[in-house]
Amino acid sequence: MNPKAVHIILLIIFFSGFFLRLGNYNLSSNKSIYYDDNGLQYFQESDSYYNYRLTRNLLEHGHLGDKIIDGKPWDLRSYYPPGVPVDYPPLLPYIAVGFYLILNLIGSVSLKEACLWLPTIISPLAGIIGFLFSRRISGEFGGFITGMLIVTAPLYVFKTNFGFFDTDMLNIIFPLLIVWLLFEAENTKTRKYKIILVGCSGFFLFLFSFAWNGWIYYFYIIVAALIYNLIKERNFDMILPFLLISILLIGIFNIRGFYSVILTPTQLGYLPGQDIWYPWPDSYKSVAELQKPTMEIFIIIISPLILLLGFAGLATTIHSKNIKSLTKSIIIIWTISSILSIFAGARFAILLIPPLCVLAGMFWREFENTLKNMLKGVHRQKIISILQLTLLSLIFLQFFSLFNLVSGSKPMYDDYFMEAAQWIDKNTPENAVIITDWGYGHFFASEANRPVVFDGRLAYIETLPIREYWYPPNLDPRIPTTARDYWINLALTTDNPTLSKNILRMLATSGDQAYLLLNNYTHNKKRASTILEETLASNKTIAYSILKRNGLSDEQAIKVLNYTHPSNPRPLILIINTETENQIIYTGANYQGNPYSIIENGTEKLVNKKGNFSIILTKNKTLIVNKNYRNSLIVKLLTGEEDSMKVFENKKIKIIVFG
Repeated sequence: MNPKAVHIILLIIFFSGFFLRLGNYNLSSNKSIYYDDNGLQYFQESDSYYNYRLTRNLLEHGHLGDKIIDGKPWDLRSYYPPGVPVDYPPLLPYIAVGFYLILNLIGSVSLKEACLWLPTIISPLAGIIGFLFSRRISGEFGGFITGMLIVTAPLYVFKTNFGFFDTDMLNIIFPLLIVWLLFEAENTKTRKYKIILVGCSGFFLFLFSFAWNGWIYYFYIIVAALIYNLIKERNFDMILPFLLISILLIGIFNIRGFYSVILTPTQLGYLPGQDIWYPWPDSYKSVAELQKPTMEIFIIIISPLILLLGFAGLATTIHSKNIKSLTKSIIIIWTISSILSIFAGARFAILLIPPLCVLAGMFWREFENTLKNMLKGVHRQKIISILQLTLLSLIFLQFFSLFNLVSGSKPMYDDYFMEAAQWIDKNTPENAVIITDWGYGHFFASEANRPVVFDGRLAYIETLPIREYWYPPNLDPRIPTTARDYWINLALTTDNPTLSKNILRMLATSGDQAYLLLNNYTHNKKRASTILEETLASNKTIAYSILKRNGLSDEQAIKVLNYTHPSNPRPLILIINTETENQIIYTGANYQGNPYSIIENGTEKLVNKKGNFSIILTKNKTLIVNKNYRNSLIVKLLTGEEDSMKVFENKKIKIIVFG
């Protein structure tokens, strides 16, 4: 195929991916609630605000953190107090800042606007790389199939559309580039070029280690395939340059990544069902994208076309003699391990997209060759052309159906959230700490300019293998943990007002220090958590006697009390949104039958012991709530019993400030 035709194919692939991801851009005027005061659309979801905040830090401070502490950049708005050393892969913020600076050479663009547009530019490049790689195996049409399937893969589209500023845009580009270079190395006849190409592959793996914490998954896949190839062919020309370049660069420039290579396998013992967060609940089980998908969801997010062609390609590749050993073993291991990873959550289905799309191109090549051998005469090429057009029609049908879905995609945040964030920024002390549902933490940390107790990074599970080696001496490697999720939920739902307020003050002022100290004294995680809850449910005097009764010395008890009952609690901002309310308030089918009780002006009347809801009547409103939470802090806030603390309210958000 001549270069002009190749350029046209590249443009078709890129702009197909680009325009598909603009389906949710420039929402209609009746959806103006999704635009900020500067006319910019809000980001699609919470993680985008986390990435944006780190990118803004990079532009303003020269590093991803809010402050340098003991030589390390610290994030003082996540998991605060005490905050955490920045462990996040920095490549996306660096790319975004570079993109922003380039745009401002030719115009005036804000950093947020650059971040909104970046995924629509970066993610279609995966299709181009897929085409360039696949055409070397499957020919021009097979490569075109690969490229188009990548840019129209449903999960990849939804993870990289306009305003989805997250690392997913890079998570297909780098693996394809790394494997493509290994393929070229395996097929070159010159030893010098082979070593150079393998070294380049190792270099891009090094770059990938700065892009996504899941890079190590690909490292193990490639090393396994290289070892298999070494055993089979007794040739060190592939494995040695790859390991030398990748490990050396990672060891010098990405020490966290180097620790991860060595220490991640030590965490595999937790996989068979052990609870690494004991005695606290596993917050990760509540993350939707970490739930194992149903077969129906799996088919939808990958696409029936990719699955059909990809698995057909896998079947033909296993027996194919046209693909050399290393490339074949990488693609097979990549595909099988990606299938297994989906059992850890739907989000990992994205790992399966690139190998299946490459395999789809391989299938077409094998299928076309088979047809040519079977069909004779003048109609052979016509039949092949008809099949090509049919396949292209299916791909573009996938394109248009996805465009309609993307066009209905609305940002997670709107003017109500921004109004609340701006109120916090302007009307609360700078040392105040936000407590809210973890799913909204990133937004408020970014837009309200205040630290949050718990956010979408949850317990920073990615850092578990390396904490003891990478943390500074003043930070306990047992944190972050999921304990804060437990305490926040308990504070909102308990009927003990003392326990509620003490929990909130403890979290905002001292974080996990009380539990960590009790755990050190008792050497028993469960007992430490039980003592802490009993202590928090009491005033300071009774709490002291509880600690003494549990065997603590005077000095130890006083140290714990300084954390559980601080003399100078930090101001805290409690944010309640409609989603949290809906978990408490009953509607429709939830409250059929007779109520458990009716509460009017603080007086409760029992109606039916078998009822599952209570009706709360106040001067201003009537609420129907889960009977188990009828006397909880959150219900008192919603009914106005704690109205003296409520300082802001709109249609979706209620803000309560505790001094």
